[in-house]
Amino acid sequence: MKIIEQIKIQNRANIVYAKRTLKNVLKKQSNESNSFLVFCLMELSTNLLKHADEGEIWILKDVEERIHLTALDNAKGIKNIAWAMENGTTQMKNSLGVGLFQMNNNEIYHVEIVSFTNKDLHGTIVLVSPRDFNPNICSLEIPYITEKISGDILIRKGRFLLLVDSSGHGKKAYTTSEYIKSYFYKHPFSCIMVEDFFSNIHTHLKENNLRGAVLSVLEISSSLIQSCGVGNISFWSKNEQGYRYVSQKDGVLGDIYSHSSKNSFQLAKDEKLIVATDGIDVGKMDKMLKKLPNNSSSLMIALCAMHFSSVLYDDKTIVIINQKDKKDERKF
Repeated sequence: MKIIEQIKIQNRANIVYAKRTLKNVLKKQSNESNSFLVFCLMELSTNLLKHADEGEIWILKDVEERIHLTALDNAKGIKNIAWAMENGTTQMKNSLGVGLFQMNNNEIYHVEIVSFTNKDLHGTIVLVSPRDFNPNICSLEIPYITEKISGDILIRKGRFLLLVDSSGHGKKAYTTSEYIKSYFYKHPFSCIMVEDFFSNIHTHLKENNLRGAVLSVLEISSSLIQSCGVGNISFWSKNEQGYRYVSQKDGVLGDIYSHSSKNSFQLAKDEKLIVATDGIDVGKMDKMLKKLPNNSSSLMIALCAMHFSSVLYDDKTIVIINQKDKKDERKF
């Protein structure tokens, strides 16, 4: 999942620009739902000005090239989301109150809303996604605030996922990640032999004058996810008591951790494992997960982690693995 546009909405001119941007994105898609997405964008961006004074519109594209829309703000939040979704409900004069109701009552797209009203965590995210979008692996990335190139990548090789967070930002960080990606594809990997694998990567990076990196490999089986790697990657796993935070070792290409009981996650059907780089604020993430509705989608969790994280001057990457039955698994 890629964020292809982030547009600040602070005045009417921004709404016009957002509409034009979305139409340009949709030009390559001859789809009957395109006009509906433009309608959604106009409603969402107008609501940002009406109810939050300002906010952002993000345009996202999934691996199947389908478009998702989200509106995000840091206003006081919505206390009664069910009421806000009903037909005719509004807090504004001269408004019919049909926007969110019309958006949610269609056959193609689903509207999901998460809102926080606490003093230390407040704001709203509205997500418009295809109704059949429910991947077992959801990844989302925001580059460094002044760069369009990130050193964070996620790749898959058989049953292994590799999350790379190269030090710094920009072209050199990107080159480092691409080098690690190439090495991972070309060489055999086993969580049992992680020391040799990561030590060899470290040597190659130094020899080629590239940067250090934080690496995490996830080995995914039908019911168990095991992790090994090097550096500071944060994990949250969900069980019956809620989300459990597991912190890994600090440092860039420092101590290597191999899979153990601490780094193994037994997931029942529809339980999630969340993996985040250091751009995601752990404290905010913990508070957010405790207040999120239990039925929140993986994409919504990722959006909340991105938007509400107080770490501004860093790139951010988050990966969420939702355990599915084998018959429900999709190609990544």
